[in-house]
Amino acid sequence: MWQMTLKQRRRHGELMSTLDRLKRDPYAKIPEGYVEGESPEEDEKYKQAFEELKSIIEEIYELEVTAREGN
Repeated sequence: MWQMTLKQRRRHGELMSTLDRLKRDPYAKIPEGYVEGESPEEDEKYKQAFEELKSIIEEIYELEVTAREGN
């Protein structure tokens, strides 16, 4: 079983809190019937939400891999 350092656990907790907040963001899910390109402003909001979600998930994954490897 792998364990995280205190610093890694704290960062992981922060990232998980951010992830929970992002999951409740209305722009984290594209509604049914949404047509991309009709509203460039809305498209940009969806794109930003997905990019933020992607970066959070990647950082969580990196933390878990680092902890698993014992670094």
